[in-house]
Amino acid sequence: MRVVLPVLLGVQLLAQHAALAAEGTFLVELNTVESVENRCRLNFVIENKSDVAVDSMKLDLVVFGSNGGILRRLLTEMGPVRSLKTIVRAFVIDDECGQIGSILVNEVTACAPGNPNGCLDELALSSRLKELRFHK
Repeated sequence: MRVVLPVLLGVQLLAQHAALAAEGTFLVELNTVESVENRCRLNFVIENKSDVAVDSMKLDLVVFGSNGGILRRLLTEMGPVRSLKTIVRAFVIDDECGQIGSILVNEVTACAPGNPNGCLDELALSSRLKELRFHK
């Protein structure tokens, strides 16, 4: 019985981790875009649904034009985000908002604590803008 209980607890923890990864413990939403002097401000809502604070999460974003060509590539810092907290981050790019067709999270280049691959797996993305796809 002493051996079975730790094994069952371990299986339960693995199942909980898999469920959290499936729903995303770190949500990033492309909320709005705003034109600012022939430039475009991208506004993101970030929600940390985990019990662990994220000190740093750097996303390598690729902005594609409406024709499918790459317009811009930028490294964004989405952290820090306390546990169970929602924040807003804004980034300005040197292109007009109307030129943007989609945004790709190419990679998570830094994630603390944790490793970038694990953070990418637990990252859930959405866009409030029907005309702009935000994906990984």
